[in-house]
Amino acid sequence: MQEWHWTGHIPVDQLPSHAFFDNPPTMKTFCYALVLAAVPSLLVAQECGTGRYTDLNFFVETTMTTVDYGANTGVSGGNQVLRMDVYQPVGDVLTDRPVVIVAFGGSFIGGARADVADLCIFFAKLGYVAVAPDYRVGFFLPNGATTTRAVMRGTHDMKAVVRYLRKSVAEDSNPFNIDPDRIITGGVSAGAISAIHAVYLDEDSEMPVILAGEAAALGGIEGNSGSPGYSSDVFACYSFSGAIADTLYIVPGDTPLASVHEVGDGVVPCYTQEVSVVGIPTGLIASGSHDIHVRMDNLQNTNCFLSYPGTGHVGYLTSDFAGSTGFIAQFLSDLVCGTEPTCGPLATAVNTLDANEPTKAYPNPTRDVVSVDVPVGSIATIHDAQGRELFTQRATATTTRFDLSGHPDGVYTIRVAGTAPAIQVIKLDR
Repeated sequence: MQEWHWTGHIPVDQLPSHAFFDNPPTMKTFCYALVLAAVPSLLVAQECGTGRYTDLNFFVETTMTTVDYGANTGVSGGNQVLRMDVYQPVGDVLTDRPVVIVAFGGSFIGGARADVADLCIFFAKLGYVAVAPDYRVGFFLPNGATTTRAVMRGTHDMKAVVRYLRKSVAEDSNPFNIDPDRIITGGVSAGAISAIHAVYLDEDSEMPVILAGEAAALGGIEGNSGSPGYSSDVFACYSFSGAIADTLYIVPGDTPLASVHEVGDGVVPCYTQEVSVVGIPTGLIASGSHDIHVRMDNLQNTNCFLSYPGTGHVGYLTSDFAGSTGFIAQFLSDLVCGTEPTCGPLATAVNTLDANEPTKAYPNPTRDVVSVDVPVGSIATIHDAQGRELFTQRATATTTRFDLSGHPDGVYTIRVAGTAPAIQVIKLDR
């Protein structure tokens, strides 16, 4: 059974003061807040409520054009031209459409733009401009350094795609009729990893230590793949089975994110563990979708997470294409139309957890807030180590947050009516 997870966002100016001292807001944080505030009602009236972004057949036909967006040094040392396929709905009259970037997967070893044609057509029929970009793939024996370089190449190229799109508006008369303030990036597997790092790896101080001596030659965080001088910030991000090197890259008020992942994925971990490439351990630790969204939850950033059971890798794009893509589409539709994400399937009711499923809590141990997966509408009670009831809370979503910040360190018990046995949570404020 799939699991639907929700959290809302708190506007930047409403975050607790300590969040800013602990994690100073970046310019991107303020820019995102301004973008959300600037979604004009006229635009919403033109685009939203008409079936655009929600009707799977809002447009029947699409066209595809291939253009060069940049170039950079390839794995073998030569210059590699970077291209992208641009999918547009036929008959669309809007001139400021949101863009969805779709990066292919392939373990940073292979893959091609055509691999995500179905996803691009899916988004284009909804009314987006969809872009399938190249990014540099291929590397020699996987280890910590070679794998990190591969991820950075993908990261740099994804940033360059965003910059190129903005450049096309500013210098080329907007040939794709896009809105440069509503660029959405994401992808599948390695493509999702590249997209996630392109979004959240945005400070020079975050350059991986293993590449510190190469930072200048690589072009720092932004890279040298083209269209310098333009912003690589995006409106939103999505991921089909992606991961991040360090969840601390994500800060309060950061870019909204929606993810889909199998919980037992043996290729890209859903939780936090060592990364292997084609079965070869690299010594690198990465955090997958589950732990990324725990971080987003704890920061109260806008995010949605859909998990599938099993040990497959993006198998849901075959077994449940409509459900998995519809989940992402609903999230994006809500954002571009200026509403709070519903974190559910496109145009259908939200699934809830089975009442007989075991309760799960994370992170555990926690410093303050613990997120608990429970059936919507259920009642949870929190008890201290002496068995005293501290408070009761009704679950309004399948992921409900419990704040223990006002209580001392120790062991706490969460009991949810109608579910499996209670779960113990450890609070450690250090």
